[in-house]
Amino acid sequence: MVTPRRRTRTTAERSGSRLAPEARRAQLVQLAAELLTEHGLELVQIKEVAERAGVSRPLVYRLFPTRKALVRAVLEDFAADLGARFRDALVRGWPGTLDQATDAFVSACCDAIEARGAGPWLLLDAHAIEPELARLGRATLDELIDPWKRHLSELGALSPRRASSVLRVVVAAGRAALDPWLEGTASREQATQDAVRAVSALLQALAIAPTAAPPEKRPRRQR
Repeated sequence: MVTPRRRTRTTAERSGSRLAPEARRAQLVQLAAELLTEHGLELVQIKEVAERAGVSRPLVYRLFPTRKALVRAVLEDFAADLGARFRDALVRGWPGTLDQATDAFVSACCDAIEARGAGPWLLLDAHAIEPELARLGRATLDELIDPWKRHLSELGALSPRRASSVLRVVVAAGRAALDPWLEGTASREQATQDAVRAVSALLQALAIAPTAAPPEKRPRRQR
């Protein structure tokens, strides 16, 4: 299973010493993401995060009044990182072939997962968890992919509704192709290749493949 790359914590962080509010907030979000990746959503609790950070629960509550606020921060942090990587991918993958552009975007997803952990990634489209947090995850995913609906619509001359539908199918296929890597049954390279093939094929079939022109009607012969 893919886990985030843990940065080395300073002596102040390990001992729970005083940090500036923004630094403390970033630390707690990172630790919550680690818990999410290592143990699942159930253990992402204020108590657990406080213990891992070596601070009191009231300190955590001052920055995150509720558990939902903490989980939201984890999702927002991951989405911001992934969004920045997507923008870089657009620069690297354009102009180029469809496979090259797709590979750039899939690699951006993998890089974000390695940097932040698989937990936030999985939470973006989770179903079998607490309903309120599941809705939060899916809403974050919608916000993340919303800017690409217009690009897809223009690329394939699609209506906004059709572009949204196609994008959901494409994202689901790409996520499914990466699952074996997250589960440890395939390498990142193997999963990336599968994801690129799946996404490219779906885009060709559903979004940007030219629509066949209807056969021309031959004029009727005059008797």
